[in-house]
Amino acid sequence: MLVAVLVLACAVVVLAVLFLRLLHQFSSWADWLETTPPDSNTRLPVSVRLAPVLQAARAINGRLDGARQQALEAQKTGRELQNTMAALSHDIRTPLAAACGHLELLRTGADPTERARRLDTVAHRLRDLESLLDEMFLYTRLQAGETMPMDLQPVGLWPAVCEALAALVPQLEEAGLEPQLDFADKTAAVLADQEALGRVLRNLVTNGIHHAAGTLTITQTPDGLVFSNPVADPDSIAPEHLFDRFWRADTARRSGHGGAGLGLSIVRQLTEAMGGRVEAELEGQTLRIRLHLPPARTKG
Repeated sequence: MLVAVLVLACAVVVLAVLFLRLLHQFSSWADWLETTPPDSNTRLPVSVRLAPVLQAARAINGRLDGARQQALEAQKTGRELQNTMAALSHDIRTPLAAACGHLELLRTGADPTERARRLDTVAHRLRDLESLLDEMFLYTRLQAGETMPMDLQPVGLWPAVCEALAALVPQLEEAGLEPQLDFADKTAAVLADQEALGRVLRNLVTNGIHHAAGTLTITQTPDGLVFSNPVADPDSIAPEHLFDRFWRADTARRSGHGGAGLGLSIVRQLTEAMGGRVEAELEGQTLRIRLHLPPARTKG
């Protein structure tokens, strides 16, 4: 009987000590959580090496790590948004200020030829602004997860490319570019949404206008097109980032070209929505963007 009492007493003492250690552990956790900065990388301290306590510590540390990662991503997104808004503000102000400046000069100009030239410049700058705002609106819709209906049907590549180039004749002439077309089969068709494909092709040609330091070549391939052109500063081009949102080569921004750096991101999203893919590569001083689209199946 005495032995049983002693054993029971020892067990009670052990349990009491363990209980006190657990209370101290939980108290130290509470103090740690209250005093540790949210961005701290330190881990929740563990002094009681029991399986349930260790499991709880791992779970809490996991949640803390997740919260820290979310905070870091939020900070990164905030910085990107701040930089983006500054860049967009610059891109919007540039054509607007140019248009306003020429309109002001029109008030005093009397020469008809000069007035006509300035009116053409104003119209061109306002078209740049309209294109920029349209690009931003489309990108916002895509990023918001808005489903864009795709009417996939056979679309001829040759007429689609010619239409895209015709829409950008003023920009091509201003840049002094005369695209070279290399088509082995002008009857080839791909399965695509005609409106989306037109946007993709115009954005790819516009990218060539911004970066080309020579001839812009559009070559037909068995599953799509390749847009290739030499670039003046290859070090400023990062092929792995060309399709990232708001990314633009430094040379494009310094040269004053319009655009918010959304064109190629839109290209990727629309191309993938049509079941295709797009990729870029830089070989020496030549930038190539490969557009892959599913071919239209012929009947019979």
